[in-house]
Amino acid sequence: MVTTQRCENHILNALPEPIYEDWQAHFEEVYLPEGQVLIESGQSSAHVYFPLDAIVSWQYMLESGDCTEIAMVGREGLVGLYLLLGHNSNPNQGVVQTGGRAIRMRLHLVLNSFNHGPEVQRLMLCFAQSLIHQMGQGNVFRQHHNIEQQLCRMLLMILDRQSGMQVHKTHEALSQLLGVRREAVSLAAARLMKEGLIRYTRGSIEVLDRAGLEQQVCECYGVVQQGQPPLCHAHPARFYTDTI
Repeated sequence: MVTTQRCENHILNALPEPIYEDWQAHFEEVYLPEGQVLIESGQSSAHVYFPLDAIVSWQYMLESGDCTEIAMVGREGLVGLYLLLGHNSNPNQGVVQTGGRAIRMRLHLVLNSFNHGPEVQRLMLCFAQSLIHQMGQGNVFRQHHNIEQQLCRMLLMILDRQSGMQVHKTHEALSQLLGVRREAVSLAAARLMKEGLIRYTRGSIEVLDRAGLEQQVCECYGVVQQGQPPLCHAHPARFYTDTI
């Protein structure tokens, strides 16, 4: 049984009461500044992070130093899933995309609950399923949609994980996340501004018409939302309770 919402992180909020109370004694609220590398590719970590209003980007790094975002994690999930699923290291780099707060816990404490009870296992596997779905849909989206549509999808995914309609990103930062040239992002943003969907000032994008952005990305964004019920559910605990 779970109580009403206890914190902004959906997984923590969905924990059964006894487990939540046990974990709460070990919660450490930390601030994650934008650009911080939480987990290096090929390395392990002593901690698991549950974002509250921070957003973390999972990025695939090339030898050239270029990177592309393959998944985004915010208040719906956690950072450190690979380690809970038995891997000794993370295959990708976890970088803070949007600075904010997170709950940090020692990995061994989370693993102890994960290894000794189905409740935590099912929560984590549910999140793993949604993360895999996000990655797969993202690969399809990049192959079959233009830069303008990809930018709309990126903005919507960020909005899903924060409060407010302001996205504090430069064109350069967005181009790195999308794996495209900055000029392409600038042209796409200019078209969205002309259509009245966004307003751009240096380093910040204000979304004026969210419904318009959703129409730009066609059915793909809706498919992702349907496949990931925990992401922006008004009462995420209800979803997780049904799966346990």
